[in-house]
Amino acid sequence: MQFINEAVPYVERCIRTSSGTNIVWPFLNGGKGPGPYELFLDTNALSNVQWFAQLPDEIRAKCVINPWPALLEQWLSNPLFRNSTKDRIDAMIEGLAKLGAPFRDRFAQQQESLLRKNDAALRTQFSLIVPYVAIMKALLAQKLSAEEALERLEAMTQKDIPRFTSAMMLVALGTLLKSNQSLKLVGDLKPAFSYLDSFLAFQPGQKDETDHINVPYLRNRAGDLNLWLSLPLLRQQGYRFVGTPAVVTGDRALHRLILRVIPPVLRDGLTMGFSLLPEGLPASSCERIMTIAASIQVRESAKAEDQLARMSALFELAKDCCTDDSERQALDQMFSDWWRPGFGKQIDLS
Repeated sequence: MQFINEAVPYVERCIRTSSGTNIVWPFLNGGKGPGPYELFLDTNALSNVQWFAQLPDEIRAKCVINPWPALLEQWLSNPLFRNSTKDRIDAMIEGLAKLGAPFRDRFAQQQESLLRKNDAALRTQFSLIVPYVAIMKALLAQKLSAEEALERLEAMTQKDIPRFTSAMMLVALGTLLKSNQSLKLVGDLKPAFSYLDSFLAFQPGQKDETDHINVPYLRNRAGDLNLWLSLPLLRQQGYRFVGTPAVVTGDRALHRLILRVIPPVLRDGLTMGFSLLPEGLPASSCERIMTIAASIQVRESAKAEDQLARMSALFELAKDCCTDDSERQALDQMFSDWWRPGFGKQIDLS
């Protein structure tokens, strides 16, 4: 992977296909380079594969397909997938294989093995972002001024909880965009807030969602945000990418806003970090977001009991932001059934 000591413009790190699917090289200071390119696919990119044929020949010829994000989402949300994992993976990759995408022998068996042996740890990692989904949804739904909402967010950064800089930056960004709903990013036709507003909206009748926060809503939004977080997290865990990694998604909130404005950055070590790319944001908004990010102090690794207490406190904080008992129960369920069982377990990608 190329490591560049300067920001690479988003337009140079993103390919937009005619089908609406985008390929994004997410690291702000990581150029595409000469290849190869390891492409991490979301579920829609794995099922609607015309984007692959629409890639420039010089890119497509150097692609290595990694559908791990899509397979993980299916594993965590679809009982039918869990009951016949190998057969379903074979069926899911068939479309890309017919278009010439290479998959190694026994690919489906190997992916099923990784999913099964890491089930508890994967659920824990997947659900780390869940409390921030609820916090962001609640803060943006309340009738607060931008400054009032930001003051609440700043108060959270001082609490003894897991303080994820990326998530705090996203909540701050959403708060500021809500106060300026006509703002459009450079070259965009739609207001920036519209992407986040649609992303957070309830979708009753779709993927088991209702008109309030429930477990499927938290799971679905966490799945989308984990695509943003997945590559820096994999790098932090020591995963060795094949060439330069990129994410493939048609989700507009991701490729038109989140991946664009809050990109991960490459550091000398493996610790994940995020930056802010203005892309048309007012200087005052950028300064406010970075002030909040700078106030988050990185702590030394804590003992297991301290980590457990902090994560419990974060879920309780998210519950305090909710106004409905059923929403609080959904967060309790995510903590007890998703996050807690795999706490302390390591993900084995070998």
